[in-house]
Amino acid sequence: MKGEKSNGRTGERTTARFGVTLSAAKGPKRCAGRLASISMSLLVTLLLLAPPSLEAQLHGQRWDVTPETARPTVGDTITLAFRVRLDERDLLYDTVPTPSLTPPDWIRIFSIEKLQRQPDRIFTGRARIAFYRPGRQAVPLFELPFMRSVKGLTRGTLTSDSASVEVVPVLTAGASATLRDIKEPMRPHGTVTLALVLGLAAIAAAGWLAWRARRRLAVQPTVPETEPVPDPPALDPYELALARLNDIERERWPLRDVARHYAEITDVLRDYLEAYAIPARERTTSELRWVFAADALAGERESAFEAVFDAADLVKFAHWRPSSGEAYAFTAAARDLLEAWRTVEWHEAAVAVEGPA
Repeated sequence: MKGEKSNGRTGERTTARFGVTLSAAKGPKRCAGRLASISMSLLVTLLLLAPPSLEAQLHGQRWDVTPETARPTVGDTITLAFRVRLDERDLLYDTVPTPSLTPPDWIRIFSIEKLQRQPDRIFTGRARIAFYRPGRQAVPLFELPFMRSVKGLTRGTLTSDSASVEVVPVLTAGASATLRDIKEPMRPHGTVTLALVLGLAAIAAAGWLAWRARRRLAVQPTVPETEPVPDPPALDPYELALARLNDIERERWPLRDVARHYAEITDVLRDYLEAYAIPARERTTSELRWVFAADALAGERESAFEAVFDAADLVKFAHWRPSSGEAYAFTAAARDLLEAWRTVEWHEAAVAVEGPA
């Protein structure tokens, strides 16, 4: 009958109706191997096509990167516009983006601006880069450190979205065919010896002139008249203190060690008083009050003095750790105190060097 199975010479089973031959010994193993191979290929394909990890951006965050030049040529400076949206619970540690990875040789980053916060809580900024390879080029990824206090995330990294730029080549297609190799000029015979002789003669003439000038100086020594250099003007203690406060602010201590930030600023204020012979380095806040006359701590000066030195004592002795915003406000309060002290006649202010009786 046509629909029945029959055994072949090699132990194979043949279905006469469909004309398919299955090996009794190797058929199941081959099918299992093919299924395993297909499963592995599907797994690799799914991994390659899977979307990238979203760990770099949490809920409520978005960082758009928009190139402002549509089709630049190779080597043109391109401006990237940054637009960062944060969750209301997020706080940035730094507002200057940094590249996530070191850019390759054909990408150069010229500048990265500090992000500016807008009224709608959107941060905007720009960066200037250039590509030195034609074709579609991926824009480097940038990152910012942040924290989310409600979720307990003390430090995270926000990474920018991906973007690309179509870089147009400078040379058109086929332009390289018009370029010619640069060849060295043919040297005429006999000029090498002449050039060598002229060079040696020039060296000898220069040596003779130098020897003659040195001999003339040795016979008739002359002492040049030197004008006295005036001493540099003495630094104003107020300007020196302001410069030191600016240097401390550039160090960004509130993001690393807020206690040192407060200690550095109070040292600047105490050194300012030391410049006017007021012993402020070795005195506590209470003792320092007794050093000043009533005019030195009158009105706004007293409130400014307490706002700065009382806060510094809480950080130093009570281990209070303020936020970065409070630390930057502390710097502004120190500047206000310096401005208030600027009009004090300090030779009359230190009335009690040894403190109260």
